[in-house]
Amino acid sequence: MQTIQYLHFSVEMWGALFSFVGILIVFLTRYFDKVGSRKLILVLLCSALLMVSDGLAWLNRGNTTEAGYYIVRISNFASFFFGFLIMPLAAQYVSHLIYVRSNGVRLYWEIYEWGIFIFGAAVLILNEFVPFIYTFDETNTYQRLPYFFWVPGFIALVGALITLGVAIAYNKYMMKLENAAIISFLALPIIAIVLQIIFYGVSFANIAIVISTVILFVSYESYFAQYLVNKEKQMNADKLRMVNRQMQPHFVFNSLALIRHQCMEDPEAAAETINEFSAYLRSTTDLLTESECISLERELDIVRHHINIHEKRYDKSLNVQFDIRDTEFDVPPFSVQTLVENALHHGINDGQLENGSISISTDRIKNKHVLVVEDNGNGFDTAVLEKENSRHVGIRNTKDRITAMCNGTLSIDSAVGKGTKITVTIPA
Repeated sequence: MQTIQYLHFSVEMWGALFSFVGILIVFLTRYFDKVGSRKLILVLLCSALLMVSDGLAWLNRGNTTEAGYYIVRISNFASFFFGFLIMPLAAQYVSHLIYVRSNGVRLYWEIYEWGIFIFGAAVLILNEFVPFIYTFDETNTYQRLPYFFWVPGFIALVGALITLGVAIAYNKYMMKLENAAIISFLALPIIAIVLQIIFYGVSFANIAIVISTVILFVSYESYFAQYLVNKEKQMNADKLRMVNRQMQPHFVFNSLALIRHQCMEDPEAAAETINEFSAYLRSTTDLLTESECISLERELDIVRHHINIHEKRYDKSLNVQFDIRDTEFDVPPFSVQTLVENALHHGINDGQLENGSISISTDRIKNKHVLVVEDNGNGFDTAVLEKENSRHVGIRNTKDRITAMCNGTLSIDSAVGKGTKITVTIPA
């Protein structure tokens, strides 16, 4: 008997350990689907607590000490409780996946799952006062009672069947591996529950949940891997678009026209502009090969060259201030440049603003690096960022790249006629 107890305990502890590791990995990769990862973490946490509870129940069977008395009863109650709880949590995760993949189809069947869970919890509490499902003998060993021992299994079976039916009905919205994982996550425990009702003495259901949790976690990682592939393609395309914007013909032609004019009017100024222009071209082409984040200093180098050329092209006053207090962090290539260019072209030049000003500042605030680009220009309605044909698509792409490459955030405070303030926050 002790061999069976230790075998069950070992299996369940390994399952719990895997669930806790899965929680850590999902937490670290949560940024690509914050809502979905939070719901999956709850499923994995519930699975881990179920494994720990059932493992302790098996390990302490027959322990007649006072501590053993309470451990056996609490752990048995908890294993049933978390077995009921995992059903609505899994339903919430599946519902979220369907909502995301279907562009807004909301299903509310998890309400029924929560109802089943509440009913199951009430049944367990009632059994504590009037045993009719299970009890414990004089050796402190779990004993299921003859007439209603099947009730917990039936409750869990109904909950699993409901979610399984929904997952099958809406399988077109899920990836193949994801679909297989969710169906197996639900189907394996269903089979195990039936076996456990028939065959007493082996935790088929909990062992099935361990296997199912592994499969569900693998499907999440597959989803994350696919996200990374798609994001890499998107970032490469975005980078090419940004490079094209930096090297767009009108900027090159205008700079060359400026140099030609200066050659005739002020040769020394022309030489200075040539140096700025060549440095700008060199910095831009150097970043073509970068696929990772770069140091802030490298990014600010290209920003300064661009601003210097811009100031020489326009006679009207432009006041650019740098307040750089923190440089110990990296940013995606062309990210700050895109924000400054937006301030120059969409904020100040669009409105033909005299005495335009732009400030670029960085600072470390607690455990975050904060970069702010602010202008006193035209401003804009931030709602236009959601439109695909928005001329501010560069900001939207930069926001996505900061999130994907730096796990940072980008927020915009702007209104028509009131200037724009863009704040980038990157974890230290």
